[in-house]
Amino acid sequence: MEKIIEIPNIFSATKDYVDKWVSLSEDYKKVIASGETLSEVLKKTPPGGRAVVFKVLPNLNYAPSQI
Repeated sequence: MEKIIEIPNIFSATKDYVDKWVSLSEDYKKVIASGETLSEVLKKTPPGGRAVVFKVLPNLNYAPSQI
């Protein structure tokens, strides 16, 4: 049996953090920390907890790629 995984809608949680690094709760609903660099966000994120960390990209209406 296939397992269907839903992609969480993170827009509402991250719309104010475009071009910044963020740390989200495991359910993707709450911003735990934000900053200009990954290092800054990791320092602000409480140790021992589970979090999702990524950089929020602007909505470019296309997928960025490398050549």
